[in-house]
Amino acid sequence: MAGETRARRDFRHSCVGPSWYNCADDWEILRVTGVGKTERLYYTDSALREFDARVLEVREGSEGCRVYLDRTAFYPASGGQPSDCGTLDGLNVLEVVDEGAAVAHILERAPASTAVHGAISWQRRFDYMQQHTGQHILSAAFEAAAGLKTVSFHMGEEASSIDLDSDRVSQRQIEEAESLANQVVFEDRPVHILFRQADVAQQMDLRKPTAREGEVRLVQVENFDLSACGGTHVSRTGAIGLILVRRIERIRQRVRLEFLCGARCLRAARADFHILAEAGLLLSAAPAKVPELVRKQAADVREALKTNGDLTRRVAQYRARELWASQPQNEGRRIVRHIFEVAERLEARMVAQAAGALDSCVFLVGIKGKPSTLYFAQSAGGAADMGALVKKTCAAFNGKGGGARDFAQGGVMEETKLAEALEYAEGLLTGSRK
Repeated sequence: MAGETRARRDFRHSCVGPSWYNCADDWEILRVTGVGKTERLYYTDSALREFDARVLEVREGSEGCRVYLDRTAFYPASGGQPSDCGTLDGLNVLEVVDEGAAVAHILERAPASTAVHGAISWQRRFDYMQQHTGQHILSAAFEAAAGLKTVSFHMGEEASSIDLDSDRVSQRQIEEAESLANQVVFEDRPVHILFRQADVAQQMDLRKPTAREGEVRLVQVENFDLSACGGTHVSRTGAIGLILVRRIERIRQRVRLEFLCGARCLRAARADFHILAEAGLLLSAAPAKVPELVRKQAADVREALKTNGDLTRRVAQYRARELWASQPQNEGRRIVRHIFEVAERLEARMVAQAAGALDSCVFLVGIKGKPSTLYFAQSAGGAADMGALVKKTCAAFNGKGGGARDFAQGGVMEETKLAEALEYAEGLLTGSRK
């Protein structure tokens, strides 16, 4: 047939015998009305790993081929849960997209046949089942233990998070909710999948009202939580293994809790142990003693840094006075030009700052580097304007700078121009350069 699309040709060729015309009629209905409704097998069986289906349509696009099936076990990204991965007839499923009534499977190319076999990447699917069911339990636990509702949920490949409707949560509240959630896990309660009409569901004890219409899918953790949800879940809470809250942060008047479930907890525990054991080796201490030793050494480091800073400041003051004394007075003012090495950056700034306590002077300090740095300073209340001086100097050497009247800083792009820049600045000060 001239102009026949690949999808229609494949559809027609999959039909044999006397039923050919009925198949063609079915295709004509699909062509006119669009892709039909996809039966979502994961709604009733989240543990289904493989399935057979029929291709209804293939749409070519820049991102690959969108393949539509009459039925699928692949979960499309929605409700905070990422999509499944796997294969269709050996072709990698790159992404699964929820398009309302239909589910689109993104592949690099179209399957060779309209009768396809799908295989779910089970390790990924089961991981997300653990995280999603764990989130239901953790959210219900925070509501029961602390009166805090979950306002949003995100599931990532490394960690997941819930946002609570509060700008603060105490450690006690976290531990109580975490303990309650894990008690539900350890009791290995059954997880039921129910289907109810929306008006009936709204009369039930839902943790969060649903805005859906028609038939609603409900996930029930026995005697603990009931939520409207289309995601994949374990059949018993014991399969979650463990729930751990790992990190807390405040975001837009909300508290975000990062959590792990199942195998992710095992990986995190192993990583934590390796870190703690390595720290113990470095400190020649048992892992249990590491926090105490770290606190002590951190205090020692802070004290050492303070002492070093005080010594550096005193040395800088002596050096500033030495530089000041080495320069003759010119019209009642001493002008100091000096270039420091990169390693002397901290001392160089302190030398420039020390100028404020010296009599009738201007310090033009340069520091090598890429880019190089300028510090211009003068005696407190001096007649010049260091902010304006550094701006003019930097502009002349393709740099930028600014600051206050007595202290300013800037940078020039090329280290080789540093000496010339300081000479230029002195010329502006003395009036020999306009």
